[in-house]
Amino acid sequence: MLSATYDELTRWGLERFDIPTMCARHKIDEALVRRHWEDASALALDALVYWSDDVLMAPDTGSLRDDLRALALAVAGQVNTDVGRSLLRAMVVDDRAAFANDTRMAFWFKRFSSIRSVFDRAAERGEIRPGVDTIAAMQMVLAPINVRALYTKEQIEDGYCETIADLAWHAIAKH
Repeated sequence: MLSATYDELTRWGLERFDIPTMCARHKIDEALVRRHWEDASALALDALVYWSDDVLMAPDTGSLRDDLRALALAVAGQVNTDVGRSLLRAMVVDDRAAFANDTRMAFWFKRFSSIRSVFDRAAERGEIRPGVDTIAAMQMVLAPINVRALYTKEQIEDGYCETIADLAWHAIAKH
């Protein structure tokens, strides 16, 4: 089911994803899907979180700088694939999509929750300046990579990721 969900999301995006159409196109019993997911939003969110967790684990290198570099490289690795780029584009929805905005926000919140430990561990080690907004810090690493993936077809190079990670590190680190 997740494979069919990925296919639908990458093909149609969140705003046009729907369980009956997916089931018909992929010859899946709709009743089976409905037993596990109450609606299209829940299925799409589970598929997106599973995809994200499958390829993006919170690094734990022992230092904030190295964790940020590893995180940036992992995000680039995720969006440098055809499926990754398509799913990222599927997360960019217009305001007319009834459930998609809630689904998108739930996805980003779950994604941040899964990698927040990078910043929590760094704070415990005394590596982060007091008062740093960890959501903003995470966005400093993820946003440039995601935007580049959204607006170009080029692979995101390791050097670019390391530059982004170093910029974020200089902004939040306690020197």
